[in-house]
Amino acid sequence: MCHRQLRFVKSTECGHLTRTSETNVDCGSLQCFLSVAHPSNCGSPMIPCSCRRYYGQPERIVTQQVPGKCRQCPQ
Repeated sequence: MCHRQLRFVKSTECGHLTRTSETNVDCGSLQCFLSVAHPSNCGSPMIPCSCRRYYGQPERIVTQQVPGKCRQCPQ
């Protein structure tokens, strides 16, 4: 299933995550509407395409830990 990779920086003092980037990951499935492998001619006027049209749970990746609190926390 197609999903997103969310990248975060973690503030060591408060523990909060700040998102820095997002990447869409293609599952390569013919039955997934979001995949580039999904045929553009799937379905017909009488029977529309009923393939999956949603992303799976995002993959959360902490890329770096920074000292201090995040910008949302009172300093």
